[in-house]
Order: sequence, then structure tokens, then C-alpha cells
Amino acid sequence: MQIVSSVPLAAIALRFAPSGQLTTLPPFSLAPAPSVQLAVFTDPASSFTTSDVRDVQGEIVRFDITSDSLIWAADGRSFPGYPVSGNFVRADKKFQIVFGTDAGERRAYFTETATGTICDVQVTGGQLAIFPTNVKVPGS
Repeated sequence: MQIVSSVPLAAIALRFAPSGQLTTLPPFSLAPAPSVQLAVFTDPASSFTTSDVRDVQGEIVRFDITSDSLIWAADGRSFPGYPVSGNFVRADKKFQIVFGTDAGERRAYFTETATGTICDVQVTGGQLAIFPTNVKVPGS
């Protein structure tokens, strides 16, 4: 049996008709995934910029300004509800990106705005959790 179609093979779904004949389903298209646009944070004391933001354990998070999401860099999972405004995160500005230096390297840290301490960001069982710490930003 030969099937001839002007539809790309990847878009053809086959089915058996009640008569036992093989027929094609109407073509379909997959919507492209929305593009990610990472927030870039700027150190007000220097020209250093980065999209990589570290928590207290050195884990990296990023922020997608298209979807207002926090991205867990370890596996790319995304969590909505984290819009960025300058170096602040969330609409209530509960979190702030603060720059410091560790081992001679300039870095951005995810901190609580009120305390200025670095947060512990965790993803467990697919759930995002953010915990306060008492750790200050090194070399800030």
C-alpha cells in the first residue's frame, strides 16, 4: 500500500475506517512554544550584568520576563508569578537581586528585600519553595 499526501509526514495521523481501509485525519499544527526572554540584572556599582541569580546554596534561578516566571536552571522548570521590575522580583517587590563578590567573582543573589539576606530556593516534588536565611550577600 502507498499513501500519497502533500501534508508533511510528521503531521499525518492514520486511522482505520470501519470498512477496514486506512485513511488520514485532517492535518493539524502544533503551536510553537512561547519564546523565553530572560531578565538581565545590572549591578548598580559596576557594569556587570547577568541573568544567573544564585540562592544561598549556589543554585541558579533565572526569570522569564515574557511569562513573569522563575526558571529553576537545574532542569528548566518554570514557576509563574515572578514578574521583574529593575532588580526587584514580584509585584510586591518582596524579593530583590543584590550583587556581591564570592571568591573574586561578581555574582547576583536572590534576597529578601526587607532583610537583605539570601534566600534558599528549593524545588521538591515539582513544587517551588522559598525560605528565608540569615546569610548576608558576600562582598556587598
